[in-house]
Amino acid sequence: MVSSMKKLYILASLAVAAAAFTSCEADKEPIYHAPEPATFVLNTPPMANQLYILQDGGTVSLTTSQPDYGVATTTQYSVDVTLDNEFVEATAEGGEANYMTLTPKVPTQAKIELDAKELDEVLCKLMGVSSFAQYPEEGIAPVKVTMRAHAWITNVASSQCVSNNIVLEAVQLFNPFPEVPRFVYFVGAPTGWTEPSEANAKLYANWAIEETGVGTGIFEGSVNIPAGAQEFRFYTQLAGWDAPNASLGAQTAGSVVNFSNTDILLDPTYTQNNWKTDESWAGGDVTFVFDLTDADAPKITAKEGKFVKETYVYLVGSMAGWAEPSEASAAVYANWRLIDREGEGIYTNTFNIAAGDLYFRIYPELTGWGATPYSSDNGGSDLTMTLGDAYKCVTGEGCWTFNWGGGDLTFTLDTTADPATLTVSSATE
Repeated sequence: MVSSMKKLYILASLAVAAAAFTSCEADKEPIYHAPEPATFVLNTPPMANQLYILQDGGTVSLTTSQPDYGVATTTQYSVDVTLDNEFVEATAEGGEANYMTLTPKVPTQAKIELDAKELDEVLCKLMGVSSFAQYPEEGIAPVKVTMRAHAWITNVASSQCVSNNIVLEAVQLFNPFPEVPRFVYFVGAPTGWTEPSEANAKLYANWAIEETGVGTGIFEGSVNIPAGAQEFRFYTQLAGWDAPNASLGAQTAGSVVNFSNTDILLDPTYTQNNWKTDESWAGGDVTFVFDLTDADAPKITAKEGKFVKETYVYLVGSMAGWAEPSEASAAVYANWRLIDREGEGIYTNTFNIAAGDLYFRIYPELTGWGATPYSSDNGGSDLTMTLGDAYKCVTGEGCWTFNWGGGDLTFTLDTTADPATLTVSSATE
């Protein structure tokens, strides 16, 4: 009996000990540990060997295995892309990395979704194409793209890990850049003969001559050329010294130009020959006009003086047949513009207007109906003007109005003060 009781006591003690051990194991919290690199895998997409056609608004989807950190945590992801077979890191000696990094649409999801336009733009830049004008008109053949993913926990250095590489064999690009006016760049002694490249775009922003509109082929602007003998030529893109058909130079190296207050022709050709100013050049602003509408016969004119770009506001109302102030009516409003030719914020023009009751507002842009900062009333009421008097403008849709006997009227909008003021006067006032 004693022996049996002893056995029962021992068994009970073991059961209690086992329960206590199990309880301790259950009470242990998960512990973070740095992941094994092999646990983070970027999966090759099923269609990796087929053609990927990138489109604006589209998505490129990738999947990964989440790194094993030993704990449940929020993981951040990014993706590197390169046009080479392997990734090359930047070096302390100045060597550049051969890849660029993209942030997924939702950077905390192991199912990675990349914006197709962002991917397209990055791939273009890796090819040296960074603007609408640089993208070849004939398009770009499908390219092979190598990718890898990064994963990490914010502020935990040891959590960083990099996946394996995957390859998309054929990715079809499109032109992802906005269609904007192009530039011609003044390059020479005044710019320190700095290479005309994207790396120096910030410097050349101060030496850029802008196209008058998208695709016009006409460029107009001014640069300030220091006194004395200054050699220079022009580049049509920031793609390095030897980019094909990018350097516009003189027919003969060292051709001397003498700027004056009348137009002179520079007679350019696609060479790296420089023009130069004479030692007697006093220095100052020079306005250049480039006609590149015929790529095989470029033309340049130049004269002393600073170029000021004309800006416009638009006279919208009964005199223009109440045409909508939109780009669709641009041809109409080319005849009803107030012009600031000095860059001072004062817009003016004179129009011959038939007799009758005139109603109008002034719009700063051709973007459609709606409130304008140059109306008579924010509640939409009309205001009768007295010719020759200045009136304060308000944002709204109220019309200016008066009865007119016919003839020339001068409209002047002064935006140099807030609020802007509007004056209408006649030649006989």
